[in-house]
Amino acid sequence: MRQSYPRFIILFLLLICLALSQSPLRAQVVQPPPDNCAVDTELRVSSGQTIITVNYPQNPAPRAPAAVQVSGVQPTLPTVSSAEYAAKKAAIAAYSQPSFSAPPALEIMGTAQRTPGGGPAARAPITGTPTINWEGIQIPAGNQISLPSPDLAVGPSDAIMVVNSTIAAFTKAGALKSQVDFNTWFAPLLPTLCPTGGCLIFDPWIRYDQMHGRYLFLAASRSGNFQTSYLLVSISNGASFDSGWKIWALNGGLEGITPTGLWADSWRLGFDNAAVYLSGNMFDTLGRFQGSKIRLLLKTELYNPATSTLHWTDIANLNNGTPDGSKADSLVPAHQRGKPAAVNSSMLVNSTTFSVPANYLTVWKIEDPLALPLRVTRCTIHGVLPYTYPAPAPQLGSFATLDSGDSRTLKAIYRNGFLYTARDSGYTDQATTVAFDLIDTKTMLLASQGRLRNSNAFYPGFDVPASTPSGTLFPTDNVVTGTTTAADGSLTYPSLLRLKAGESPYLIGPSPEPWGDYSGGTVDPVTGGLWTSGEYGKTTSSWGTWVGYFPWTPTGSFTDVQPGNFFADYINVLATWQVTLGCTATQYCPTDPVSRGQLAAFIIRSLYGDNFTFTATPYFTDVPSTYPFFSYIQKLRDLGITQGCTPTTFCPGDPVTRGQAAVLIIRGKMASVFGDTFTYPQQQVFTDVPPASMQFPFVQKLFELGITSGCTPTLFCVNNTLTRQEMAVFIVRAFLN
Repeated sequence: MRQSYPRFIILFLLLICLALSQSPLRAQVVQPPPDNCAVDTELRVSSGQTIITVNYPQNPAPRAPAAVQVSGVQPTLPTVSSAEYAAKKAAIAAYSQPSFSAPPALEIMGTAQRTPGGGPAARAPITGTPTINWEGIQIPAGNQISLPSPDLAVGPSDAIMVVNSTIAAFTKAGALKSQVDFNTWFAPLLPTLCPTGGCLIFDPWIRYDQMHGRYLFLAASRSGNFQTSYLLVSISNGASFDSGWKIWALNGGLEGITPTGLWADSWRLGFDNAAVYLSGNMFDTLGRFQGSKIRLLLKTELYNPATSTLHWTDIANLNNGTPDGSKADSLVPAHQRGKPAAVNSSMLVNSTTFSVPANYLTVWKIEDPLALPLRVTRCTIHGVLPYTYPAPAPQLGSFATLDSGDSRTLKAIYRNGFLYTARDSGYTDQATTVAFDLIDTKTMLLASQGRLRNSNAFYPGFDVPASTPSGTLFPTDNVVTGTTTAADGSLTYPSLLRLKAGESPYLIGPSPEPWGDYSGGTVDPVTGGLWTSGEYGKTTSSWGTWVGYFPWTPTGSFTDVQPGNFFADYINVLATWQVTLGCTATQYCPTDPVSRGQLAAFIIRSLYGDNFTFTATPYFTDVPSTYPFFSYIQKLRDLGITQGCTPTTFCPGDPVTRGQAAVLIIRGKMASVFGDTFTYPQQQVFTDVPPASMQFPFVQKLFELGITSGCTPTLFCVNNTLTRQEMAVFIVRAFLN
């Protein structure tokens, strides 16, 4: 039985009362679940909480007791025994190829191969080569751990990188701003995390929540005697590294409030518009896999600086259902991109490592994180090309191979009804490779699948920019992987495909060498392109990290929007996602003013698409039900984003000023979590928007999130009429990137 919080009950009752008091709503058509999906009634759902929290930076910065130090690194454990893992790796290693006669290519099942970087068949969503390159986290060889596991998140102004011992912030040009080791970052918590000393902190993940302007940094910890295990969640106070951080320690050994005697490994995070989802594997003290768990955190608590007690909901007893009844393992929560309010559920996905070879994936759908009781649907995705573990990857000039891990899913992105995944896989004709899946979440069927050929590739870093059209077979140019095979088919040093060539083979311990666990890939919330990161062989006994940026290349849609124009890419992305159809069939009219009615349509389409409920009875006397933008204006009022220009009118034909647009866009973006109580920079940014202005918080927030840089370096031009091209930039940066 799920334990509930009083705040949930209150919210639930309020929502019922509100629904009964409102005018009738126009309902969406509710589709029955696909045949391959069913509500999982065997799950254990329970609730817990923590009050263990500190801030970073600490003032003054405390020093951890000498007896408690972060040490070593916890490699990701396989879900099978070490003997079974070795046997499966040895079996596929028999098919390993040291080199290839053809260059690397992405094979899409049922279609022609296509080389990474684009080709004549279609325009790529990003450029084929990076335009920005720089060295990432640098740690002296003598202080390096053997498994860096690099990851990357990029916000409006910062690129934040993590490895298994360190977090660092860079400018987007690569200038190092701050580099902090975990022993310092988590110093006040170490006596709690590992009271007997020998503390391990590992599996760092970093994400930028582009929906609400927060960085999320996740790591796991355990004591050397396995008696304590925590999930460490660091949340930035704003959209920059320097905004400060709040750190929560969540007991990973609990299921709800019940001790299990287990410890947490290989945990990942994702989010939607309402909640943050953590998921990972649980092991006993002998290192035997016991199952996976999902932990749900509501953003309204997690992102509130005043929160003193953080609640969670745990979901356990996960299994893969009818394919083989195996325990589900290594679930990855999806990072939701674009149209933030269009889906009222979160999804997690897993391939299996517990019972390979296999030919399925499992998708877990949490229908509504705010609903009671919590409802979880499990869907089996059939028709996946049979996969097993990938073979260790050979290296030039060394007998040592690189360990490419097992067959777990490594990344999941949700965008506009499709779930994109990437995973390491092995096949008899391609023993060490990366496989990709595109799942249509309306039907829960496999829309397409692909894999890299002619390359010993592993640990992909990818994301799905807004320049990728909905339902595209796969974001073929969004892939950067670790590799030991050069583009000409010859064997090369450990490197990142299309990003950074290795400088040496890599050998620290016995072969196969640990390498990766994952690489970073993330969309720039301002410019829309793809950032990637990972590790490369720097010397025989040391690794380096590298970061690169691939600009997006949206497809042109209008004759009056010229390529190279600053606004062109944003306008073309709006057209790709059908937020606009133009002012005519072929023109966008970029310099025309935007009316209040038009802006309502742009905001609601960017939040929901065209499928949403709204109050049927008109709110405003000048917006009858026959008005072209009626449904959008009604929804804007339903959400509390606008009260109209007077208590009874909306003034839909009036032009919108830049200041008015800032208010409506920020409310649309932040309302689901913050309402009008969001934080914002207190120091005035633009001279024409003083602190006394009602629009001041909204313009300040618009600037903090990178949605605007003003009309000049010092002016916002708050009273200027918003043009359609300016609106395109605001909308894409606020909702679609």
